[in-house]
Amino acid sequence: MYRYKIQQYYEHLSPSYQKVADFIMSHYYDAAFMTAAQLADAVGVDTTTVVRFSQRLGYNGYPGLLQDIRARVKEEIYAVYKPAAMAPSDLSGRFKTYIEQEKDNLQRVLIHNPPKRVEEVARLLANSERIYLVAEGFAGAAAEITARQLYQHGIIAIAVQADPVLCATALAGITDRDLVVGISTEPQSVTVADALAYAHSQGCKTLGIISSLESPVHRIAEHVIYVPMNVPGPFVSVAALMAVLTALANVGLHGEPDLIARRKEQASQAYHFLRRSREDMEREELIGT
Repeated sequence: MYRYKIQQYYEHLSPSYQKVADFIMSHYYDAAFMTAAQLADAVGVDTTTVVRFSQRLGYNGYPGLLQDIRARVKEEIYAVYKPAAMAPSDLSGRFKTYIEQEKDNLQRVLIHNPPKRVEEVARLLANSERIYLVAEGFAGAAAEITARQLYQHGIIAIAVQADPVLCATALAGITDRDLVVGISTEPQSVTVADALAYAHSQGCKTLGIISSLESPVHRIAEHVIYVPMNVPGPFVSVAALMAVLTALANVGLHGEPDLIARRKEQASQAYHFLRRSREDMEREELIGT
């Protein structure tokens, strides 16, 4: 629908509107995950131009245009993956389907997150003084693992459960040198979105890791990485989420080899100190007896 409208009105659009139209026509996968402000920045116009462009096409505003773009993207994605019906007894076939869906999820990650976006996020991770990973439900375990991985390599990273009290305590001292990552696996991730909104109010950088385009995190985060988590079964998969978090952690640390080496050396020294202390304590106990 939006393509037809652009084609219909294009010759009568102002140069600024045509710039927006050209970007959407040739980069609609990117546009499907952009706010009006992000689209305006990518095109080189102001946000008001994007909103008025949407209205010029007959939409009430940018959300209406965005919904139309996403409908096309969704249609194309569903056309790629159509799971075939299988008998309940075909267990090996179902296992194969689950694995193939995980492969499809990872392929979609690459499609929906272009190189420029990944590079921006990698720089965010590398240049942040502290990283807070706010997650809900089972995604909390993924956040905890990622925080530990980052911390072991010299990055101060803290996993925070998406609870108002815990978030308030953990984020109380954030600064504009920190990064708050909101991991949203549900369309109703209100607490995660609120945590990012608070971080933004404090001048803190924000990143959203989302599995649903309807998540409020998508509207609030400055930067967004989309991670499909679809599986043909009752359980939600975290395979793609863990793959993305691990990949981002690795690329974020790629330019810090000295920091990684220094952190490993410090960890080794601490381990030997603790181990030696325990052995000394055990000897003292034996002597005492």
